[in-house]
Amino acid sequence: MARKKNLHILPTAVCLVCPVTFVITFIVAWQMGHVSLAFPYISDTGNYAPESCIFSQLLNITSMLLAICVYIRYLQVKKFANFKSPIGHKLSANNVATILGFLSCLGMDIVANFQVRNVWQIHYIGACLCFVGGTAYFMFQTFFSYFLSREFDSKAVFYARGILCAISVVMTIAAIVPGAISGIYYKGDPNDETHWKPQDGGYALHIISTASEWALALSQCVLVLTFLPEFKTVHLHSPILKIEGINDD
Repeated sequence: MARKKNLHILPTAVCLVCPVTFVITFIVAWQMGHVSLAFPYISDTGNYAPESCIFSQLLNITSMLLAICVYIRYLQVKKFANFKSPIGHKLSANNVATILGFLSCLGMDIVANFQVRNVWQIHYIGACLCFVGGTAYFMFQTFFSYFLSREFDSKAVFYARGILCAISVVMTIAAIVPGAISGIYYKGDPNDETHWKPQDGGYALHIISTASEWALALSQCVLVLTFLPEFKTVHLHSPILKIEGINDD
């Protein structure tokens, strides 16, 4: 049975591919005149072709890699809780955290494939699943790290996750609340919100919201990267396929 090592490459890939995606789509969208230079929403950089194609493809890949990370972390915490630690009764929390993690991955996939300009309702549902679900997921991981740091995780990982989770919570609120209020004050062209100008109203709140979204995305990418030292010690074995009616050699 083959053993899979180097699993730390997965969180590293997520942490690299995700921000690189946003930078590429922002540059393309700006050069095409689809967004303004001053902090557009991340989703605005994937609204129109050709950048929407890049946005969808790379985020689909990222969501798949992230889902694998969530599953590996689930197995890791489950094994530790079962055999090495007195937090076995917390195993149900691991299940809840994993569900939140997969919902966050689903949200990212929805954001990638349902553009704001086409199906904004579905897009915003996906964004909430991605960011709110992701923040909640890493709050659970910080909780696990508090217990696991005694024998497995390092305390540095626990503190790093705690700080990053606090940043994520603040940035989530700062992205949603000012964004909703700025929409009330917006008096510009409803079909041209990607070029929000100071004279359109609610501009300062809009910039606070968009800048907070970028900070939130970056903080969650770094949170994924905190899996790197833990995944270095994890090995997976390829599954064994058994077919009824066929004898094993």
